[in-house]
Amino acid sequence: MTSMNALLIHPQPLPSIPEVVRELIHTFHDPDPDLLFIAHQINKDPVISAQLLRLANAAQFGCYRQVTTVREAAVRLGLDSVRNMVLACGLTGVLKQVPGIDLHHFWGKVFDVAALSKLLAEQGHFRAEEVFTCALLHDLGRLIMHLSLPQETVREINELEPRHGRAQAEQMVVGFTHAELGAKVAGLWNFPLSICEAIRRHTAPFAEDHFCHQAGFIHLALILVALDSIPLEAPVGWPLTVARALELEWPVCRELLIRCRQQGHGFAALLAA
Repeated sequence: MTSMNALLIHPQPLPSIPEVVRELIHTFHDPDPDLLFIAHQINKDPVISAQLLRLANAAQFGCYRQVTTVREAAVRLGLDSVRNMVLACGLTGVLKQVPGIDLHHFWGKVFDVAALSKLLAEQGHFRAEEVFTCALLHDLGRLIMHLSLPQETVREINELEPRHGRAQAEQMVVGFTHAELGAKVAGLWNFPLSICEAIRRHTAPFAEDHFCHQAGFIHLALILVALDSIPLEAPVGWPLTVARALELEWPVCRELLIRCRQQGHGFAALLAA
């Protein structure tokens, strides 16, 4: 059985994120980051700069007039929003092909989950942009698994998933989950412990001695995004204990899902690139 550490030193290297993204990750640890210096650093990467401006001018982000420079986007949107946009640009640009995964569909779902997680966090008066960051990274481990595990191992996981669920299928076959692997990679990339913990626990926010709020918002968003239709009453299997811990009633979650589907996630420019 493959260990996580063995997987991460596999000849298939980890995705190499752009330098500007690495620099932005360091700002998570800075209590008072310099927004204009960060804008200057982003400008050093012309591809990400262009993508950031496309995103900043999307209707979902509420700019009443077009922004034309990274500095203007940073001042208008603020550090947290710009940092998440640059992170999204970097993540989607790292990998152009992953065996067994349609990346357009994969990132579309990730952005849907991130957008809804943020709305849920805002409703719960929690740090919404931090939750958005966690949600952007929540499925990172799945990409690493598909890149690094033998294809027959991935097929075995896929075959077990309908009966046991994804996390349990992974545990049965390789002894760890994509959530645990994603948290490990996020730690290697120097993301703060709180973000790593949210990634690791998004499949089971109550699994340990304290409830992880960030993981809870992602957990609810994943279930909501997967719904084919939006019922008036909570669906079968709705995680009521998680929703109650976040003080989110079903009618509120339902309304936020409707709003999210109407508004979209705002990252279509990256998916079309």
